[in-house]
Formats: sequence, C-alpha cells, structure tokens
Amino acid sequence: MKLGHIALSVSSLNKSVAFYRKYFNLRCVKKYAYPDKGFTIALLKKGDIVLELFEFKKYKPLPGYRKTLGNDLRTLGVKHFSVEVSDIAGAYRKFKKAKISFATDLRMFDSGACYFFIKDPDGILIEVMEAL
Repeated sequence: MKLGHIALSVSSLNKSVAFYRKYFNLRCVKKYAYPDKGFTIALLKKGDIVLELFEFKKYKPLPGYRKTLGNDLRTLGVKHFSVEVSDIAGAYRKFKKAKISFATDLRMFDSGACYFFIKDPDGILIEVMEAL
C-alpha cells in the first residue's frame, strides 16, 4: 500500500498552483472543470507525490482556529501534510527570504531531527522537516 494523493480545498487554483509550483516544484498535470457543480480540480504532481486541489465558486474559508497549530491539533481530522528536505536550514532560509507565512520557527524533535511549519496561501499548514 502507498499513499495515493493529498486533497486540499483552496480559494484560488491559480494562486495555489503557482505557490506549489514555485516552492515545492509540483507541476499541474490535469484540470477538470465542473461548471454545473461549481468547482474545478487541478492535479499537481512531482514523482510519486500527487496533490489534488479543489476550487469551489462558493467556498467556506478555513476557520481562524484551524490556522494555529496548537489549536488545530485538538480538532479531529487531518491536521497538515509534511514534506521532507535534505537541507532544513536552507529550506528555512528560502521560505523566510520569500516572506512565506510561518506557523512555527525552526524546532527540533527529541530525536534531533528539525522541522518548521509554514502556511500556504489559504493558511493550510505544511510541515517542512529534515529527512531522517
């Protein structure tokens, strides 16, 4: 068994596709429009990673309490997704220089591995962690 894909609902496909392309090198491989149902889907891919983005004409914004890591962890459901990088310090500098919204600073697990959290354009939490 392997993970098939991660699905996110976003406010703007154009903005999100550009974000994930620029910062994670994910390429849009397909788009499906369902105008009669009021939504469009974009599939982004890099290697075995597939990110499925949904854009609804009438969407509900992410509640404010879900945008804070400590509060969101207490709420049932999917919390975030994580990407591994080989150079955590380099990734941290890259996102800081780009003025990406951070949810945490660079931190260290008890195991010694480092990580930090950023937010995508809609405030969805993404963990960036050192490859183990």
